[in-house]
Amino acid sequence: MAKGIFIALEGGEATGKTTTAKVVKERLEALGYEVVVTREPGGIPSAEAIRENIMNFPVDARTELLLYLSARREHLVSKVIPALEAGKIVITDRFYISSLVYQGYARGIGIDTVRELNDFVCNGVYPDLNIIIDIPVEVSMERKQGVDDINRLDLEGYEFHKKVEEAYRMIHAEGKDNTLMLDGTKDMDTMIDEVFSVVKGKIDRA
Repeated sequence: MAKGIFIALEGGEATGKTTTAKVVKERLEALGYEVVVTREPGGIPSAEAIRENIMNFPVDARTELLLYLSARREHLVSKVIPALEAGKIVITDRFYISSLVYQGYARGIGIDTVRELNDFVCNGVYPDLNIIIDIPVEVSMERKQGVDDINRLDLEGYEFHKKVEEAYRMIHAEGKDNTLMLDGTKDMDTMIDEVFSVVKGKIDRA
């Protein structure tokens, strides 16, 4: 490939994005592709440090957004862009659509405002495809029961996570963001098979 392929996995909490990314990477590597799996916020040490602030300390909604954007910019220029320029496949657990959903809609800052700020941060580098794994908020909250890895966003109430669910569906329906929505209530093996098929198809068409 002359250029890499950039895939973002999106969705609410407990959708299985992390596990899916790991298995899809293994399958693609078995076919001879070079694959980078990363996450937001995080992916590099400086962005992981910002993640610690976001996840562990209560901050103002606008501060939260700016922290996410700072982490995204560093992650993009230090890890994502170099991998894409090297012709690799990059799969990220969350990218800019998460900011549209969580800060733009659920926090009430405004999707258009967050979109404009992301345009500044991303400077034209966006995923070739955003795969949204859709699950009802009730399923999401049930899956989080008894899980040890809980952060500040996980502890938000039902209404917040309902807004997250609504926003993902709304953004997908608007059709502006190159999204594909998959049913996340299916068993994990089926979900992974579907995501792999979509990603492999995108690579084959590139």
